[in-house]
Amino acid sequence: MKHLIPAPIAVTPDFDPLAEYPEDVERMVAAAANAGYQVTPRDAAELWRRHCSDVCATWFVVDGADQDILTALLKHAEVLPDSVVSPTPPEGYESWLDFAIDTMDTRAEEQERVSAGTPVSRQAMRDAVRAELIALRQKANEMEASGAPNLNCDGR
Repeated sequence: MKHLIPAPIAVTPDFDPLAEYPEDVERMVAAAANAGYQVTPRDAAELWRRHCSDVCATWFVVDGADQDILTALLKHAEVLPDSVVSPTPPEGYESWLDFAIDTMDTRAEEQERVSAGTPVSRQAMRDAVRAELIALRQKANEMEASGAPNLNCDGR
């Protein structure tokens, strides 16, 4: 015999809290940071949306003490230690990017270029990537020194 049961409903909000409530989202991220937590704006908005849905609401204005806001966020969150979110790079490497450059697989690219008649050594590829990383780090340092905003990929 086969049973029919309701399929899970994918929850997709019909609004974008980041666009419609940017001050609320900033307030939640700040409240979390003041308590020693890191949360992306998108994750904060989702945690708050879940808090609001507990009482069948779409969105509440973010108001009150930091601790009250944090309590609402934590109710629907998993707290991961920094070591789980961002493990330290292997010994001898300043960053995961440095490790990735030194261990990246370049065999397939080397073979393709040999076949195409434009050979390049694996070390030359690694050197080119390392040069790009150095240039990127220099640009970031210049931006930081000039006071330009330092934005992560998620807009923070």
